[in-house]
Amino acid sequence: MNSSQPTEGQSAKQIPAFRPYLVKVARTEQLSTSFRRLVFTGDDLQYIGTDGLDQRIKILLPLEGGRWGDPYLFAPDSVERGSWWEQWRALAPEDRNPIRTYTIRSADCEHRELSVDFVIHNDPGPAGTFAQQAEVGSQVVIIGPDRRAEDSSIGIDFHPGQANTILLAGDETAVPAMGGILQGLLDSHWSGQGKALIEVPYADDTTLQLPHPEGFALDWVSRSSGQTNLAHGVSLITRVEDYAAEHPALFPADASDATSAAALASSGFTDIDVDRELLWEVPEQAHVNGFYAWMAGEAAMVRSLRRILVKDHGIDRSRVAFMGYWRAGKSEM
Repeated sequence: MNSSQPTEGQSAKQIPAFRPYLVKVARTEQLSTSFRRLVFTGDDLQYIGTDGLDQRIKILLPLEGGRWGDPYLFAPDSVERGSWWEQWRALAPEDRNPIRTYTIRSADCEHRELSVDFVIHNDPGPAGTFAQQAEVGSQVVIIGPDRRAEDSSIGIDFHPGQANTILLAGDETAVPAMGGILQGLLDSHWSGQGKALIEVPYADDTTLQLPHPEGFALDWVSRSSGQTNLAHGVSLITRVEDYAAEHPALFPADASDATSAAALASSGFTDIDVDRELLWEVPEQAHVNGFYAWMAGEAAMVRSLRRILVKDHGIDRSRVAFMGYWRAGKSEM
């Protein structure tokens, strides 16, 4: 996928897979109550990776007054050495620009633009505050893939192989990644049956436009629909259980029978304490056939989904990616 050539005297293997890009906001768009898109631009985005799917990036946010703790973080020699992380770690804590993890919604190296969809909510952290207040010209540093590098696709956790039945499940924080995944399936002319179970805060969030590959159903639910507000994750947990009941050929095990016990033993299932451990269980890239699932969002919710698929139904862990994007009541860094 890396069509550009390395600079003279530098091989693709030598180019760091991820590098800092100093960018500024080119335009903003309020997509719905909960989602705001920022489109960034910068000269070096001619090298931004375009592997797509759910590829992660880091965003370094300016300190008060627009200050950068290390102004040389994105200097050419630092970029070539791939030393941004070491330079950031070497700073005094008060000089470390906050770092948050997001997903590339779209990247356009020809026009030197990159789009990121931010979730807007009450009591935001540094990234949410920046997204709410960002204006044209606001600066950030994006740590993202360099398409000239040999391994520019690192940070992608969606590996369906040859699966022809795909299940996606996530809350609002997973929606941008789902958009990238669906666009990737559309672009690759994927053929099969798929379903995306999506839970968002407000009714107008369910009108968000996502790519729609043929054979893929998008099932949205807002927590504020009806007369009472749903607790976070309740809808997803229920709908994943319903999906399992509706697809007995994919989910043959029952927690009460010997088949399930055997499947559970072979899966090596152990529970995860999301208050102490990171829930990030992504199988190595494999050419699996049949069923594949990808689930992301609030960690306690994802842990429940993991129990349903792996413990209750004995789904092979090589067929599911589980990612706790955030933990209720806790910041990332």
